[in-house]
Amino acid sequence: MPEQMMTARALKAAVSHGNGLLEKLLDALQADVTERLLSQATLHDVDVGETLIERSVRSESVGYVLDGTLAMVQVLEDGKKHIVGLLVPTDIFGRLFDGTANYRIEALSAARILCFPRAFFEQVLRDNPEAERLFLVHLLDEVDAAREWLLLMSGRKAVNRFASFLSILLRRSKSKRIGGQAVVHVPLSRKDLAHYLGARPETLSRAFHELEGKGILRIIDPGHFEVLDKQALIDASGDDLTLDD
Repeated sequence: MPEQMMTARALKAAVSHGNGLLEKLLDALQADVTERLLSQATLHDVDVGETLIERSVRSESVGYVLDGTLAMVQVLEDGKKHIVGLLVPTDIFGRLFDGTANYRIEALSAARILCFPRAFFEQVLRDNPEAERLFLVHLLDEVDAAREWLLLMSGRKAVNRFASFLSILLRRSKSKRIGGQAVVHVPLSRKDLAHYLGARPETLSRAFHELEGKGILRIIDPGHFEVLDKQALIDASGDDLTLDD
């Protein structure tokens, strides 16, 4: 994971995604504190498949996803891996204030990560109540996100689960646009996605084409889907989801 040093101004520009937690934290801090925090940051380019944090290991850094997609992975005793969640741009990872990681963090795609020393980051939060409050709100958002993933897996059919998955990705990811329509990038292989959603690859393929046949989406390629009707996508999920931030 190559390390790059950047100026505080360049780092602040890099985190300006519009509504990310780190951007809010930086805005809540005094200018001198922001400068000191950013002076501790390092930028890392991550390769596909690289492990950033191992399960049951205490991470000494806090990571912020600038680009790419990471997976939260549980490895079972038989060696099988299960993806239990995704991290996309503006997500923060690395357990603060307590204990070791509960899952492995792996890169599903090439990614760019901003890292801060854990102890220093924790001290900044302790010394700045408003920043600490924002981080606690973030933790509650993570709980809500975990509930969404559970809701996703409760879908009765593969098409429901896939529609839920796309709805969540559409809201949480930076989507490209074609002719005004959002294009969602699915960062998992067909096999991994089928495993993640508890379906066979051929069943998942039928789900893709069912949604396309209903005019809800257009399949661009196996990893990119143009969403033609957002509300119909939510309706197809059968879940109480929203696309609002």
